[in-house]
Amino acid sequence: MLKRKCLKELPACSLCIRLEKRCEYPPRVRNPDGGVICESPTSSQSINVNVEVDPQSSDGSQTEQQIGFHQTANPSRGDIDTFPAIHFLDSDVCVKPLSSYFNPPMPSATLDYSLSPDSNRVNKRYFSTVHHWMPILSIKKHVRRNMAEAEVAPNSPLQLLFLCMDLVSEPLSPGVTARANLKYSSVLETLFKVENSCFPCIQFLQSVILLSVYELSHGIYPAAYLRVGHASRLCVMMGFHDRKHAAQLFKDTATWTGREEERRAWWAVLCLDRIINQGINGLPFAAPEPSPGELLPCSETSWNEGGVGFSEPLFATSFSNSTRLGSFANVCQSAHVLGRVLRHRDELHNASLGLNFRITEAKQLHGILTSLCSHLREASRDSFALDSSMYVALALCFSARLILCDLYACNEKYSTDHGRSSEEAEIQREAMGSIFETVQFTWQITRQVLNSIKQGGQDEVDNISPLLCHCLYAAAGESEWLILEQEDSNAGIWLKDFVQLLQVIETRWQVAGTYLAQISEWPEYSSLHI
Repeated sequence: MLKRKCLKELPACSLCIRLEKRCEYPPRVRNPDGGVICESPTSSQSINVNVEVDPQSSDGSQTEQQIGFHQTANPSRGDIDTFPAIHFLDSDVCVKPLSSYFNPPMPSATLDYSLSPDSNRVNKRYFSTVHHWMPILSIKKHVRRNMAEAEVAPNSPLQLLFLCMDLVSEPLSPGVTARANLKYSSVLETLFKVENSCFPCIQFLQSVILLSVYELSHGIYPAAYLRVGHASRLCVMMGFHDRKHAAQLFKDTATWTGREEERRAWWAVLCLDRIINQGINGLPFAAPEPSPGELLPCSETSWNEGGVGFSEPLFATSFSNSTRLGSFANVCQSAHVLGRVLRHRDELHNASLGLNFRITEAKQLHGILTSLCSHLREASRDSFALDSSMYVALALCFSARLILCDLYACNEKYSTDHGRSSEEAEIQREAMGSIFETVQFTWQITRQVLNSIKQGGQDEVDNISPLLCHCLYAAAGESEWLILEQEDSNAGIWLKDFVQLLQVIETRWQVAGTYLAQISEWPEYSSLHI
């Protein structure tokens, strides 16, 4: 018979849980050399004992013991009282102390992981809607396991994740605002309990991501902005932003799926952080820039089918014609470039940066965005559908182009502290042409979405991502400007279609209504008699 050793994971090792054995961890001891052995207390005990040995004892006996007892509610569930604080105080001696997954002991009666009708309903609705454009959860059996365990683990990260899946995938009842939604209140209450009682884990991070998606999509501010910052701090604490140099809170996952799920959680946070900063100037990012060796998520085909996929690097010295990125990887690319554009925008009036430097950087960003736009439009011809995140990638790319070009479409606002440059007129011409082209591209995507909705009905409406809204709003603003300056008849058609799609999205996501309320005050919009 093959004997397998306890993995000594915190709060309890997955092997012992599966074999229904007791985890036996040595107590935390300070040795004579001054090193600290970072071990958790025995997971099956309810008392934590810390023992310190006097290094002056010649016979090795304990001449002085400092024994501290404190009751814990249930250490096998990762109670926060047993969190290894030394990881923050001296991470060199406490490396990767926790398991990234919350694994409570499961009664044998639930090992078949059968789901209740309510869980089945949430599972089906979530993976047929939100998962299409925010694919951070695996559909493999461990998700079904998590949902089954959530039913027997109240006030746990598993239950919180289940509640967030239900919250973000369930349309609001007529007349109910997103902030007054009872499910939203329930999630906030559970979030507080879980954060103050359980170890941080991947399921908790995923819950915060989905909660921030709900708040962002319904325009619940400033909560949405703060929640994205919360998710970013969790990622940084876990070390997901830099696997090579940052202290790692979790042990390495034993499966490819586990590592991919961590990668997708980190990328989702970075994307949301860049998205939420599109409309506000001067605020620093919560999520740091990707590390040089960062990998992109694998293709959705591999991810959704539960197979092992292949990840392309974000930064590469060369490209291959055989390279095929998944739609979520394209979203990540677009969000990364969007972040660079936002940083360039916020440094526009930095007196330490000369005009020539800014114009050179602007041209580089414009070239990157033009290439990315061409790549995404080519890829979308074969894979564009409302059940894909490809159109989110296009929307982020278009938003970045409009933000960048709007900076240089009028050169009167440049600072003259460092003189003027002949390149100003050149980049102004490029910006004007790019604005017109990008608005036209956005309208073409808008028509595709509206036609899909016309054919598919309400099911297609449920698949629409609210992450399109800011791009539609920006394109609508440029359309109004084209009407005002050039009396362009096409721009009037474009504006009407942008508004129509926002009105459709508003039936599912309330943030679209905030954009529409602002558009309704525009003089040129009022003159269209829509």
